[in-house]
Amino acid sequence: MKNSCNWEVIDDFQSFSEFARLVAWIESQVSEKTAFEVPVKDWYAGSGFTERWFQCSTSKSVWRLVFPDGPFHGYWGEVA
Repeated sequence: MKNSCNWEVIDDFQSFSEFARLVAWIESQVSEKTAFEVPVKDWYAGSGFTERWFQCSTSKSVWRLVFPDGPFHGYWGEVA
């Protein structure tokens, strides 16, 4: 699934470098103000996981980034 920020769901990062590239890309969108970081409202993955939420400035959809924490490989997708 894509949105107007060109975001696609990642159910399972294949490597830490793939995860790091996504973080850098999202942070560049925040710098360019095409996306904004917003407070996490619910910890879907549990409070033991690092999670950040971002909102697309045009579509207003909110997506969550859950950091990899083995054996879990991370997640990037829209907040339900």
